[in-house]
Amino acid sequence: MARKSSLFRRMCAALLALLLLPAGALAAEPETVQAAPVLGIYTTGDMAGRVGETDPLTGQVEENSYLKVASAMAEERGSVAATLLLDSGDAVANTLASGSAADTALALRTIGYDGLVPSVEEFRLGQGHRAAFFRDLTREDGQGTPVELISADWLDGESGEAAAQPYHIYTRQLGGKEIRIAVVGLGTLAVPQSLPAYYYSDSRFGHGTGDSQSYAWEWNHWIWPRLEQENCDLVVVCCHGDRETLQSFVTETRGIDLLVGGHGEADMGSLEDRNGRAVPWVSGGGTTLTRTVVTLSDEGAPVVGESRLLSLSGYESDPALAEATAGGQKAQQAKAGQSTGALSGNWAESVTSPACQTAAADLVARAMLWTSGADVALVTNGSLGSLPEQTGSGAGHRILTLGDCAALARGSGQMVLVELTGAQLKQWLDVCAGRYQVDETGRVTGGQDADFLYGMDYELYVGEQPGRRVVNLTWQGQPVEADRTYRVILEDSHLRDEEFPPCTVLWSAGADMQYAATGGTMASLLAAYASRSGPLVPQRTSSWAVYAGSVDSPVTRLDFVEMLYDVAGQPRPGANVAFVDVTDSSAVVWAAEQRIVSGDGKGKFLPRQEVTREQAAAMLYHYARAVGLDLTTDGAAVNALSDRASISGWAVTAVSFCLENGLLEPENGQFRPDHTMTRAQVQETMAALEALD
Repeated sequence: MARKSSLFRRMCAALLALLLLPAGALAAEPETVQAAPVLGIYTTGDMAGRVGETDPLTGQVEENSYLKVASAMAEERGSVAATLLLDSGDAVANTLASGSAADTALALRTIGYDGLVPSVEEFRLGQGHRAAFFRDLTREDGQGTPVELISADWLDGESGEAAAQPYHIYTRQLGGKEIRIAVVGLGTLAVPQSLPAYYYSDSRFGHGTGDSQSYAWEWNHWIWPRLEQENCDLVVVCCHGDRETLQSFVTETRGIDLLVGGHGEADMGSLEDRNGRAVPWVSGGGTTLTRTVVTLSDEGAPVVGESRLLSLSGYESDPALAEATAGGQKAQQAKAGQSTGALSGNWAESVTSPACQTAAADLVARAMLWTSGADVALVTNGSLGSLPEQTGSGAGHRILTLGDCAALARGSGQMVLVELTGAQLKQWLDVCAGRYQVDETGRVTGGQDADFLYGMDYELYVGEQPGRRVVNLTWQGQPVEADRTYRVILEDSHLRDEEFPPCTVLWSAGADMQYAATGGTMASLLAAYASRSGPLVPQRTSSWAVYAGSVDSPVTRLDFVEMLYDVAGQPRPGANVAFVDVTDSSAVVWAAEQRIVSGDGKGKFLPRQEVTREQAAAMLYHYARAVGLDLTTDGAAVNALSDRASISGWAVTAVSFCLENGLLEPENGQFRPDHTMTRAQVQETMAALEALD
């Protein structure tokens, strides 16, 4: 009984104590579970000097920039116990409006990067600007924190001594334990192959010579023997190369816990070293912040865990960093407005589909041929933009600025010259034809990753079987010979496409003194061409076309009108839409405005319906009327047809006109008005129409 009374008194006391507590204290705190401490290793690479909210040359919004990295890292640092932030190289840009190195250094310091591994683009700055950039990065004073410069394969040109620290050992606290992380920098062995000697005459690259010049040799004979003495817990290697380079490197080495690459798209995975141990690897690809977590095992040893790719486009730009770099961005924008040449004539584009040839795209291809001396140019549709509106219309001279060049020629890769046989070119065009699609209206769509070939004439048929999609491939008026070799200029990204034919690089614009300082890109070549030529006028020295069907398939009404539109010179129509069943076709709108077509009377054009011979005759007749051709006909040719009675009344005059002017030919004394026409037949008709004009 005494025990129960004592328990009762204790319960009452406890209840009284609760009543005396502040109201906010009545809610019981949930039991907290202490999360395991985590170290996050973060990396970027190939960021190409993107430190503004917009591209200073083109004005386009930057989806992936150091401003986004700043915001991402602010979030990450609030959720992990410790961080290590590295950049694997090509952090700067060398563009038509160069000058981003100082802003890049400021961004790296402000964000709190721990280390930078220099690669080719850092050396493209040239000796003076490179030295200033590295000085801005590493100095103890100034905004932000110093960034370690790490490179094991960059040597002083005179002494042969290391020009930067080959590796740096960082210490981080994790779960009460000090973790020692060695970061090794590799990424300059490609410099001599990528740049003119002028840019690196003060430097040497790699300790090996001849066949021993490789990242694996550097590691096995020079870095690892020294690093083994450092007693590090983890070894991180930043090796600025693509996956193939990393694979070759890892299979010949050991001792690496995390590998950070460069070049190519953002990616991650696992590679096996020479001891059969799995080595995780990550690559930011210029679009991603990579995160690799490190935790402690039960025995207290650091363990490299899961990696993730954090897309930078999902973050907001950091306003403080944007303000800090605004001055440098404005200076580049001012340079973007500088004149590089002049345009003359009408450059307005009524068609911008990757399946249609345009004057602006022809201009880029001509610049590529002129600057390289190539026979032909391969241009990826997705690497092209358009001329800004203020330079895109009118017959007078208009200024072509550096910004215009960058907006039109958007490819970021270096231009290279290779040799391909006629058979290889045809094979590649066949692959490109397979990268288009046909939508429900019969229009060719897609093709952003397909090329057009400038300097040769040809047609692509998307609906044809593989191996038969390329028709009438000619060069200088003669059929392309399968075994003949042609010099081709293209972006170096082609060389990483598994479907592209094997070839050897003969010349690189990025390694040419004329273009190296501006990156050797498509825009670089266009700017040089514009500055050395007179006023540029729309000009076409070769023609190509992409069609939806097969070479022998009947031509649709949409195809026929678009071929007629090409003959007319693709004039810009006044409206956007003419029929409910056709969108995004300037040809159909133009034809309706010129009363060349009228549809079915119910607002439909019926684009996928196969065009009949009498429908074709009517369109040709109405076109001739619209352009002011002589429509006089005596009717003798049509009256001589044995099937004259089967021609619709509304088409008789049109058929008579076409027969008497050689636009359409009778077949065994018959016109056969309801028969369809093949692509080859329509092309003959269009050629006759052009001659009539």
